[in-house]
Amino acid sequence: MVKHKFPSDWFRLDNAAKIFPVVSNRKETNTFRVQVELTEAVEKDFLQLAADAVLERFPMFKVRLKNGLFWHYLDRNERPFLVLPLKHRVCGDLNPKENNGYLLQVYYRDNLIAIEIFHSLADASGAFVLLKTLLYEYLLLKGYPVTPDNQILTRDSTSTMEEFEDAQQTYFDPKNHKHVHEEKGFLIPGTPIADLNVGLIAGTISTQKLSELARSYGATITEYLVAVAMNVIYVTQIRYREHLKQNALPVKIFIPVNMRKHFPSKTLRNFSIFLKTNMKMNRPDITFQMILEHTKESFRLGLEKDELIRKMSENVAFEKNLFLRLTPLILKKYAMRIGYYLLGARLNSMSFSNVGKVDFPKSMEPYIDNVAAAVYAGRMNTVNCALVSYKDKFKITFTRSIMETTIEREFFRTFTAMGIPVEIESNFVEEY
Repeated sequence: MVKHKFPSDWFRLDNAAKIFPVVSNRKETNTFRVQVELTEAVEKDFLQLAADAVLERFPMFKVRLKNGLFWHYLDRNERPFLVLPLKHRVCGDLNPKENNGYLLQVYYRDNLIAIEIFHSLADASGAFVLLKTLLYEYLLLKGYPVTPDNQILTRDSTSTMEEFEDAQQTYFDPKNHKHVHEEKGFLIPGTPIADLNVGLIAGTISTQKLSELARSYGATITEYLVAVAMNVIYVTQIRYREHLKQNALPVKIFIPVNMRKHFPSKTLRNFSIFLKTNMKMNRPDITFQMILEHTKESFRLGLEKDELIRKMSENVAFEKNLFLRLTPLILKKYAMRIGYYLLGARLNSMSFSNVGKVDFPKSMEPYIDNVAAAVYAGRMNTVNCALVSYKDKFKITFTRSIMETTIEREFFRTFTAMGIPVEIESNFVEEY
């Protein structure tokens, strides 16, 4: 097997990653999950062997978080990595004592293989690259006739400096970093779930039927689903209660944009920028068509290259601020934490992350039934959603930190009311 090395003994967090160690705790974990459901039960011993081999292939994932004088940094982790049975808690905090300080964890249960990962390490695109390699190696160890077909970074391929790239630092424009003031967003209220548990409700819909439905509205699938989510928030939370102060705040759904589709980067680290809706809905006469047109315009403006570069450059400019750079980490933590909770977390009504279509080599497809993703839900951003498709299965996964399931119920009823079947799953957190 090829021996893989770090670019040095340690390396910096990428630009997008720096905020997460500062603001994360047991409630606000900033973790997310990618998973694959197989057609047969997972065998732990083969999975452990596969994980050991794959982590050697991806040095940027074989790390632990360390405190520096001015910033956190990543250092190689030589401790054993242990695959574990899947926990009930979705996207929980990664316990250093349980996983030897790694910033990701591989879980298994029945037919499932899941990776939960701290956002300082990677985004969903990088995580799915890791998951695909892990699954390939697992099937290979079991003796199945699988081939990479130029779709898998195999254990014997050589890791490159491009995979380590802090792509925002590479593509930002120092002349285009204007700061745009953000108004606080509407926050979805509810009764907190006890014991830091997170509720999960997922629905699987035909990708073809969903695509045809979105096209009938002249929208992409993501635009259409975001509009449905905004309409559900309006109907269940705001309409008929327009006079309440909280309901005068705009509904802001944050949609991560995979910047690899706009710039020629092969990084496996974070390279996403958010676009958002920003619609005040404290009126009694808002229609779905109005919401959809607002959503489509939000996507059009948010995906303009100059706007993507501006947002990316604004982030980099903040990091390059001389005063911030020279402030010791122990003081920087307090300032960044206060800023995040006063501004950052309150800007977001819901995150709506579309990972997109996940493909595997044809030789692997007989062993794969479904794929999914999930993001954590916290104290203020109480309901979030992740989307991913595999063949004709489009998986929509809601996570929540509140007991109420109104948002999810009404969202999926939108499709069943049109005669489109939805296969529903839940972790039944209310029964814990």
